Amino acid sequence: MPRGKRASVKWTDKSMYEFLCLLVEYSEKQIGKLPKRPVLEKWIGILKAKCGEDFLIGSLKSKYHRMRVDYQGICFLRNHTGLGWDEEKQVVVASDEQWSDFIQVYPLLNSLRDGLPNLDLYEIVWGSCSATGNLASPTPNPYLDSQEDLTMDTGPRSGEKQPRSVDPAQNKRNKGKVKISYEDSISAMATAFVARQERAVSSRVSRQTDPHSEDLFEQISDIVTAMSEFTCRQRVKALEYMRTQPTTWKMFIKFPQDMRMSGYDSSDEDDDVVLLVCVMDSVIRKIRRQSRIPKHVSAFSGHEKMCELITGHEGLMLEHIRMNRDCFHRLVTLFTVQNRLQETHTLTVKEQLMMFLTMVAHGDSNRRTSYEWKHSGETVSRYMDTISSHLVQLASKFIVPPDFNDVSTVIAENRRFYPYFQGCVGAIDGTHIPCVVDADVAAAYRNRKGFTSQNVMAVVDFEMKFTYLVAGWEGSCHDARVLNVATSNPAFMFPHAPEGKYYLVDAGYKNKPGFLAPFRGQNYHLHDRRREDGDRRKEMFNYRHASLRNVIERTFGVWKSRFRILRGIPRYPLEKQRNIVIACAVLHNFIKLFSSEEAVFNPEDDAVDDGNAQDDVGEASTQQQQQQQREESNDMGHIRDHIANAMWNDRLD
Repeated sequence: MPRGKRASVKWTDKSMYEFLCLLVEYSEKQIGKLPKRPVLEKWIGILKAKCGEDFLIGSLKSKYHRMRVDYQGICFLRNHTGLGWDEEKQVVVASDEQWSDFIQVYPLLNSLRDGLPNLDLYEIVWGSCSATGNLASPTPNPYLDSQEDLTMDTGPRSGEKQPRSVDPAQNKRNKGKVKISYEDSISAMATAFVARQERAVSSRVSRQTDPHSEDLFEQISDIVTAMSEFTCRQRVKALEYMRTQPTTWKMFIKFPQDMRMSGYDSSDEDDDVVLLVCVMDSVIRKIRRQSRIPKHVSAFSGHEKMCELITGHEGLMLEHIRMNRDCFHRLVTLFTVQNRLQETHTLTVKEQLMMFLTMVAHGDSNRRTSYEWKHSGETVSRYMDTISSHLVQLASKFIVPPDFNDVSTVIAENRRFYPYFQGCVGAIDGTHIPCVVDADVAAAYRNRKGFTSQNVMAVVDFEMKFTYLVAGWEGSCHDARVLNVATSNPAFMFPHAPEGKYYLVDAGYKNKPGFLAPFRGQNYHLHDRRREDGDRRKEMFNYRHASLRNVIERTFGVWKSRFRILRGIPRYPLEKQRNIVIACAVLHNFIKLFSSEEAVFNPEDDAVDDGNAQDDVGEASTQQQQQQQREESNDMGHIRDHIANAMWNDRLD
């Protein structure tokens, strides 16, 4: 054993239990976070005193990550269709044949068939912060037959009626009715009025001081005087209540409550007074509705704004909706012909789409969009949801796998890349889109940079178009896990490259058939190549690999600059936030296909901050990288060595 190093200590059942107990105690303060170094040093002393074993800090960190991965595997087994789960014994229920077929697809879960000891402690530590991918959704593959079974339900199209829910007790409503007395009906009416008035009492107090209040009481007096069914005494008493109370509407809130709470046996005259006050209140609210000031009174309506953009300078449309006039008309035709949107008496299809495009292009809030386009917040929210859902349905038309038989002109016309990367069909990477989640699931969505996000994995070609995309994974999930699930689960419809073809991936992924990663432990970027240490042959391969794979980084930059809503999606439901990400990817490809103008953005104003939108938010630990190195495929290793040798030999020639 080398001098100055301690031998690694094996974990026993007792030491694992004590370590779990420490994690449970720590999770009460910091949910789902790895303890800091001072805490780990303290735990080393505790474990040594209780178990007699002297662990290293690295051993505790590695065990923490290993236990978290095991718990995620247990969660996957419990939710996997086709496998049973014994809640009492906390083990998988499956026949040997079923388990054998399952392990062929998921070999890393073989050790979890008998469950985990002390699973209840695992639940306390990681139960609310583990990434499950329940909301993850891929873009549909247009080449699969069973398309409808695998895509998510995005709701009925515009114009389609949703089935009404039938109340089982609806047919019995007219049976056994109890006749309500006159006094009870007045009391129920007063109670409903109290709840309604308490919500708006502050605004109505301000209206009480308005200069037209005397005119309002004169109108009420005239109406009340004309009611011949009430006596003069009752009319005078009701008007007196209206005038003498500090706040007219508080009077009616107070009067029936006092009458009910005191148990006062009201006479017919008092009942008639209450009824008269109800009538007067109805008159007041009617007059208020007739005299209230409308909210959207600007002479420049949303329709006129749309017409100005369409008929105005071409640059205005590029700035506001990120596409030119011809591209926008194509999008309108697509939604109209397929009957996805219908014109209403207040909104045309063009205005619906343009309102949606300005929201995703500039990241405007619902309230600002409502003011700019002179429509209610409910209308804005409804079309935001409807159009994003329809764009998700259109993903199978515009986000399609590449042609695996063609060689991209970017590779074929560049001697640095051809013929070395002629088998490359695209690049894969992940990016993090900030999202807003509830506090109970925030730990699972919090990435290593401290903000909540959803992990989005994308495949792009060398024309900067998306060919596949998965959105909705929790931000704490590592990029490699998203790719492993997408490639192993048929429901994700990943477009696997045929033999001899491959995607470019970064060092966070495994070098395996269909995925070409750079050499590990070597310089990768340009500023690293200036250093003297390293294998020059591998450095040259890594540098050209990075130059070609950089297309996905540029695609992410243009995508987030074009649709600024991706820098901070408002507080929508998580499914809606996921749909917005996929919808923006569909629009990105649509613009690439039908819009010739690409120089839309000012690089200084819209440059993506790499420090805040870096795509490798969930880096693998040292132990995970070492395990990936051991598992790397020899086939792709030979291909990588062959390309590196050919590059180096051609350079020497």
